[in-house]
Amino acid sequence: MDSDDAAVEVRKLLTEAAHVFSEYVQQSQQPGAQVSGHIQGVIADAAQSESDARMFPDAGVGSRVWDDVRDVCAGAANTWSSAFLYKLYAAPAPMGIVAETLLAVLNNNAHVTRAAPSGAAIEQAVARKLAQLLGFPSSADGLTFPGGSYANLHALMTARNTRFPDVRTRGMSSVRGAVFTSAHAHYSIDKAAVAAGFGLDSVVHVPTDSVGCMDVHKLRKLMLESRARGVEPFFVNATMGTTVLGACDPIASISRVCREFGAWLHVDGSWGGPHALFGDDPACSVHNIHIDSFVVNPHKLLGVPLQCSFLIMRQGLNVMRRALGLGATYLFHDEQACGESDVPCDVGDATLGCGRRPDAIKFWLMWRYYGTQYFTRRVAQARNTSLRLAELVRTRTSLLGRWVLVTEPASTCVCFWFVPCAFNDKRSEWGDATRRMCTHINDGGSMLLDYATVDVFDGINTCTLPKFFRIPINNPSVSSATLNDVLNAIESAAAELFP
Repeated sequence: MDSDDAAVEVRKLLTEAAHVFSEYVQQSQQPGAQVSGHIQGVIADAAQSESDARMFPDAGVGSRVWDDVRDVCAGAANTWSSAFLYKLYAAPAPMGIVAETLLAVLNNNAHVTRAAPSGAAIEQAVARKLAQLLGFPSSADGLTFPGGSYANLHALMTARNTRFPDVRTRGMSSVRGAVFTSAHAHYSIDKAAVAAGFGLDSVVHVPTDSVGCMDVHKLRKLMLESRARGVEPFFVNATMGTTVLGACDPIASISRVCREFGAWLHVDGSWGGPHALFGDDPACSVHNIHIDSFVVNPHKLLGVPLQCSFLIMRQGLNVMRRALGLGATYLFHDEQACGESDVPCDVGDATLGCGRRPDAIKFWLMWRYYGTQYFTRRVAQARNTSLRLAELVRTRTSLLGRWVLVTEPASTCVCFWFVPCAFNDKRSEWGDATRRMCTHINDGGSMLLDYATVDVFDGINTCTLPKFFRIPINNPSVSSATLNDVLNAIESAAAELFP
């Protein structure tokens, strides 16, 4: 295909795609639109052996592919609906879609600067701006990663190899280190410890208080006990916005403990990090706090298309290159050390992988198009909507049962029970009732909700709460009407299941 033919085909396909995609978005935002996907068309036949020729034709189907695209859309979860309250993300902002398309057009690989010059420059600029907003020193820098879990792994691996440098050559045989994290932290910290060779037995889950925040006194006590056993407490993960309750650990107090022990402090702000970057709550500020690394996922609360995650390093990227790099000279030719020049370095050597998408472009183009105020308003709106939902739960009365908040929302997750009358005196069965109501609603297809459970400390004992509804607020289209629809749907499910 010559260049003219390629340009013509790109123009033709993108024009057709714009029509199909905008049609899908418009339909998806209509009241009553299906939220859960329904597999149809040739995709529904994928499991049948006789469908192989239909799924993978020898001769292409040409323009009929748009029927397949519509089938893919029909079988997808509808994140554009305000009734998609299922996970910690929602539909992307429209400019994000344009930026995502641009990445495909460019097809650049951001492992080497010359392979993605504009992408490398933008990544460096955005990372340093985020570091500035966090109050990090001018030496700070960062990288994008395909998700917060992978970013957390890189933080742990960098901390491990910095604290135990012989690991790079001799392996883990002589290393005795412990990882400390909240009992409510994301499971990726445990997975990272496994991948880093420490094993789950080396992960210490620090108890939380009654609202889900790490107990700093217990953290210090557990770190003292670990050191007394000859196991070095070298890494502490604090969470800003836990996955379930949305709690924010007391980072300033944790930082002081980490400085006492010489431990690396990592903050997983995958969900709640935007509150520190663009929020106005002083409790979420991390200025003047010594933090070694910080993760934030713009693809969650900020509406950037999946995936876009940043890992910000206080000491810049050289600490990652020293810890993780191998200096493969056949690939990495730059002679500038990261942070020592305005020219971006070949950052692929600072990661565990090689090929990298220049995802920072998506975040930056949204920033340019909408401005900082867009992210500020989005974070504020999500927080205010969460508080509004909590107030509705707190004050709502029903002849079918009673509404009970698990805890006041610390960020943008609202957790509560609806207790049908038949279960008033049966707290041990609240969890099963929640699961059944949630499944009933999701099976209806017009709304997607989720439920969860956590262990909490009541001052004397740790207990596991019965399953409860967990509603993450992210989508800016969620209105007061949406919130009332959610509560009405739960009561209707209770009426049908527990008459």
